[in-house]
Amino acid sequence: MSPLAPQIKQMMNTVKMAANPQAMMNQMMMNNPQMKQAMEIVDKYGGDSMKAFLGEAKRMGVDPQEILDMLK
Repeated sequence: MSPLAPQIKQMMNTVKMAANPQAMMNQMMMNNPQMKQAMEIVDKYGGDSMKAFLGEAKRMGVDPQEILDMLK
């Protein structure tokens, strides 16, 4: 299991539990250059985060299901 999985889970839960998830994402992008970079990648895929995830996983030679399993 990736050492980042717990951090990613925590970030996902923070956004899900926020009163305004979009505002939370915007705040995270302002404070974290990596989050901003991730959102720019999603934008390249027309705003479809799942397409972005699958496309980038394929580009990197990573099995996307392994990543999803770590985040369950």
